[in-house]
Amino acid sequence: MLTNPMEPNQPDGAAVADYRQQSRIFLAHSRQFLAEDDLHQASEKGWGAAAWMAKAVAESQGWQYNKHDEFGTVLNNARRLTGDERLRGLRSIANGLHSNFYRRKFLLNAESIGVALDQIAVLLDILEPLTA
Repeated sequence: MLTNPMEPNQPDGAAVADYRQQSRIFLAHSRQFLAEDDLHQASEKGWGAAAWMAKAVAESQGWQYNKHDEFGTVLNNARRLTGDERLRGLRSIANGLHSNFYRRKFLLNAESIGVALDQIAVLLDILEPLTA
């Protein structure tokens, strides 16, 4: 049976659970990397935590998320759905962590990355209910 491309796909519960779980694992790994002063990996795992929870939301809600540039669209959709304006700033924090991966180490600040990871934890907590 053909599906209507204008209607959202049915969510894959196993994929949603996997994305959600991996998101939390990435956040834990980011904190380990931060403790080891591996600031590039701490940043990138923080970004990964945000991106994978966004993938869980997109899968659950029937939204598209196949490329990095769709992260912002998913977070904008989530903001409209939840009414939580914090998602605007949290989106920028996640993108900033991703950008850190491409910066030279002397330009990175462990304290700032730690604060950003705390904010990523807030982001995950806001998004996770949208995966149910």
